[in-house]
Amino acid sequence: MIPGSINIESNMQKLVLESKLKSVVALDSLLTKLKYEFNITERNFNDIWIVLNEAVSNAIIHGNRFNDNKAVNIAYYLKEKRYLCFIIKDEGNGFNPDNIPDPTSPERLNQPNGRGIYIMKRIADKVIYSEKGTEVEVRFDLYKN
Repeated sequence: MIPGSINIESNMQKLVLESKLKSVVALDSLLTKLKYEFNITERNFNDIWIVLNEAVSNAIIHGNRFNDNKAVNIAYYLKEKRYLCFIIKDEGNGFNPDNIPDPTSPERLNQPNGRGIYIMKRIADKVIYSEKGTEVEVRFDLYKN
């Protein structure tokens, strides 16, 4: 289990990635494996792929700041035989997700970045940040239409 993590499940699996953007490629093989293991629909697969790529990229870029001595820990598990859950944890200083400006506000619409957390919250069925903001859990309902 990831120390200080949000959730504890007996069926939790783990993946550790280096703090390099090329590490995000490892998600492809993991998600393909999970797609067949849990019979994930194409729509859910795409949603999961978008959210995990965003969460892991944020952990690498903003959390660990590309530091080679830090890793991104990913844990995943099936909850209640329905929800595929992922916990992404970086080794950075954290942040307060409530302090992220709304990217849909008029003054932010032309900004080239700052939409990642907004997108994650719109796509995932649940997004939960830890107190320090170094860890996020995202959940996907495998049986939604």
